[in-house]
Amino acid sequence: MLDPRNIIRTDKRTLSLMINAKGELIVRAPYNCPESKIFDFIKQKEDWIVKKQNAVRSNSYINLNVANYTSFLFLGKELTPLISNDVKEIMINDNKLLIPLKISSDKILNKVEKWYRKVAEEVLIERVNFMANRLRLRPANITTNNNKTRWGVCDSRGNIAINWRAIFLPPNLLDYIVVHELCHLLEFNHTPAFWSVVGNVLPDYQMLRKHLKCLNYLILLFRKE
Repeated sequence: MLDPRNIIRTDKRTLSLMINAKGELIVRAPYNCPESKIFDFIKQKEDWIVKKQNAVRSNSYINLNVANYTSFLFLGKELTPLISNDVKEIMINDNKLLIPLKISSDKILNKVEKWYRKVAEEVLIERVNFMANRLRLRPANITTNNNKTRWGVCDSRGNIAINWRAIFLPPNLLDYIVVHELCHLLEFNHTPAFWSVVGNVLPDYQMLRKHLKCLNYLILLFRKE
């Protein structure tokens, strides 16, 4: 039987499992759910758990400092957090992420996430607009989202949403995600015609796609469920 590293009690009525960016099993369970039921549930999902853990742990691209939140990424650049009495809000200075001293240690991750989300909304939407103008395309709407498995989405109405965690990625991979979703305005499904359109914009898209897949662990960061 697999033991979860963490059992988190919640107000939700159902059990849920998650594999985090380090390959650890996180279990969320109702307050009144007995441990025997939790472990039975884990046993039932053992194949899924092992598969997901192996996929994460075999990824040689994982940056353990980032996975452990001892450093942070911004557009592919690794930042070392530094508590500072000289700043009033979270900001980047060279290779440092400056965090105000007034933020208590137990709230730092929440504050950093909020900062990321705010900056991501500005940077990612601006990048989509830039590339859309370059390609002479007009999305109906551009937003950021918190998707659990996808870096970007374009729906049938032409609405594009980019996962806010794309702010972690190097600019070339961010542009791949943006171009990918914009090309869905021309070809909605992943047909050969779609990939031909992508290839016309990004001739090295196959290499970028493989690289992005190696960094999929980043989409597991700052997950609460």
